[in-house]
Amino acid sequence: MRISGIDLFLIITYVLLILGSGAFGYIKAKDQEDYLVAGRKLPLPVYIACLSTVVIGGGATFGAATQGFNVGLSAMWMVTMFGVGIIALGFLLSTKLSNLRILTLSQMLEIRYNKYASLISAIISSFYIIMVAVTNTIALGVAFSVIMGWSLEFSIFVAGALALSYTMLGGMTSLAITDTIQFTLMTITIFFILLPKGFSGVDGWSGLKASLPESYFDLFAVGYTKIFSWFILFALGLTIGQDIWQRVFSAKNAKIAKKGTIIGGIYTILWSLAMTLCGMMTLALLPSTSPQNALSEIVIAIVPSGFRGLVFAGVMSAFLSTIAGCMLASSTLILHDIIRIKQHSLAKTRWVVIAVGAVIIMVSVFVQNVLTALDITYAILSGCIFIPVIAAFFWKKANWQGACASMGLSFLTVIGTMIYFTPSSTIPILLGISVNLITLVVVSLLTKPNDVEKMQKWEERIS
Repeated sequence: MRISGIDLFLIITYVLLILGSGAFGYIKAKDQEDYLVAGRKLPLPVYIACLSTVVIGGGATFGAATQGFNVGLSAMWMVTMFGVGIIALGFLLSTKLSNLRILTLSQMLEIRYNKYASLISAIISSFYIIMVAVTNTIALGVAFSVIMGWSLEFSIFVAGALALSYTMLGGMTSLAITDTIQFTLMTITIFFILLPKGFSGVDGWSGLKASLPESYFDLFAVGYTKIFSWFILFALGLTIGQDIWQRVFSAKNAKIAKKGTIIGGIYTILWSLAMTLCGMMTLALLPSTSPQNALSEIVIAIVPSGFRGLVFAGVMSAFLSTIAGCMLASSTLILHDIIRIKQHSLAKTRWVVIAVGAVIIMVSVFVQNVLTALDITYAILSGCIFIPVIAAFFWKKANWQGACASMGLSFLTVIGTMIYFTPSSTIPILLGISVNLITLVVVSLLTKPNDVEKMQKWEERIS
């Protein structure tokens, strides 16, 4: 174990606090709406916390710090694209989504297209959400392994089990409480403890510049191609993520959904800068550190005992909220849009959450690579679903035949090209989106137009 007794006490206290929140959510969650979307009652501050914490997870924390360690300031473009996607969601879709009063992305596609489009999207979205949860479970497992000295496999299991426990109990009602606590803790520990201590350790900005190669301060050092690929993967992917949409559905009204989503996107961009700088400071202070352990090692190295436990609790918060949100989101999709259980009690919902959580934990133990999992995840989501979802709102001629054909063909394209090239290649996502767009347009124009009455009802519902 690499932390003091007081640090361990603070971490255990934090864990007990979120488990207590789960128990409170269990008592408060009376029906499906309470459990899945917190009764659609989240006020602005709580909504901002809930949205921000589900966006900021393993990729935006350990992944960003790792990239900052490897390439410098230009690494922030990766997580910045998370924020760009969330801001776009706020401006373009949040009001429409809030007005729909639904539970899933696939429900929206069923209303706009039909049940077949809903089913295909639910399967693809479930895979995406499970893989997002996997990346975050791995990342939190890495943190546990570093600070506690446990094996990585056991650490990953503990991380997943912790997130599953409070998610299963109280659903979104629990998450609203824990996310508020976690957002506060993340903000204080990273922006007001870790960053100031890091800059003090490297003798300020000038000291950091003197310690690292000049390329580390070039905002475009990773190359425009890489930045564009991150835009395609993450900005587009986050715009249509069920885990994100489920938070939007939880907002008290459309105004809060829009304002809170935009603020959450801005916060994510600030977080990307903070994590990138943490990775750069780790290289300056601890050059022999493994890049994947950059964030954990700098906390141990520069944060004094007592505060160290708080910072680790803040880092844990970033992962736990995302894991929990993904467990709930994927369970919602499976229950409502794949299994389609008509009478689904809270007990049945909780059993689905347990099953999904178990799958996430098992996959996490075997994958153990955050960035590779992220590439696969967002390539499939952005390449297969983005165009039909956006067309549902902004192109009246898009029909169910075009939507189904485009999702099916683009899925095969992405998987096939990913096998032929590599998961990290930009070719699968670019070809996937191209096939997605062309197929949707061609098939929609060549098949029977949408029913006029159905489209009128759709327009009334989203306006």
